[in-house]
Amino acid sequence: MVTMRDVAQKVGVSVSTVSRALSRPEVVDQATKEKIFKAIDELGYSPNILARGLKTGKMKTIAFIIPNLENLIYPTLATVVEEEAEKRGYFVVFSNTYEKQEIEQEYVQKLKGQTVDGFIFSTGMVGERSKTILQLKKEKYPFVCLMRDLGTQIDSFVSNNVKGGYLATKYLLDKGYRNICTVTGRDQLHLYQQRTAGYRQALEEYGVPFRSENVWSSVEQGIERAGKLMEKKLAAGKLPDAIFAQSDPLAFDVIIAMNQKGLKIPEDIGVIGFDNTYLSSNFNLTTVAQPLRRLAKDATNYLIDMIEGLARPQNKIHEYDVEIVERGTTRS
Repeated sequence: MVTMRDVAQKVGVSVSTVSRALSRPEVVDQATKEKIFKAIDELGYSPNILARGLKTGKMKTIAFIIPNLENLIYPTLATVVEEEAEKRGYFVVFSNTYEKQEIEQEYVQKLKGQTVDGFIFSTGMVGERSKTILQLKKEKYPFVCLMRDLGTQIDSFVSNNVKGGYLATKYLLDKGYRNICTVTGRDQLHLYQQRTAGYRQALEEYGVPFRSENVWSSVEQGIERAGKLMEKKLAAGKLPDAIFAQSDPLAFDVIIAMNQKGLKIPEDIGVIGFDNTYLSSNFNLTTVAQPLRRLAKDATNYLIDMIEGLARPQNKIHEYDVEIVERGTTRS
């Protein structure tokens, strides 16, 4: 069996240098690292992660808990989390909960303390559904929230959702739209509450009455659901001038449903989304852009800093700016 000593002898360095290259690559110079990793590949050396973890108390592994991998923001976030973790010598375990509390709880119980050193959660909801996360806080176990916050004293890396809702609605108002509906996801998510607050703020600023019937809430992603929603609204004669969809996937579903009904965008109705995912340009969607890569990068490095004792929890919302990306689903 190939050992770390074999790798060290081949490269002509000490065993401790090889160990540092694997556990703390940032402290080893680039040329030496390249020689070590080349030797590892040539010799077929596989470090015993479990043994290293038992010795150091660190498994050099983090878990990214995702609510639904089909949501188009998560492939981007997951890629960046993995890239940043690899730079710091960490592995990433991905867990998809399908928004089910029992699955999240099971993952955390299995991974905590034995397999992973910390967690990134994108599953937080206001209320009881976040009890697993809140329990980790009591235990002072390293974790951060990404994209979602609980409205509590927890380190969360999120966009300025109130501003995003405000900018999206203001943009539509500036284009002359007045009867503006907004389509949201599930009510328990703080981010949708915030985006709706921004929507309401812009309406009030422009003197447009806020009407609760124009908030189409708790709409899940899925063309069938969006299609049924539009059928219901069309049958009731409630077609608005424009729709602010509070995520790009919801906007895509609305656009497809509208097209199936023979409605033209933006001639018959304007649509603006929220995210700026990698498919947004394919739909020519005007949207609110979130800095997804920066959010994931900062959250990952902050978590690893906490694990390694380089940072203490600040217990605050780390909020990032957003901006409008103008395309073709709103009139010029």
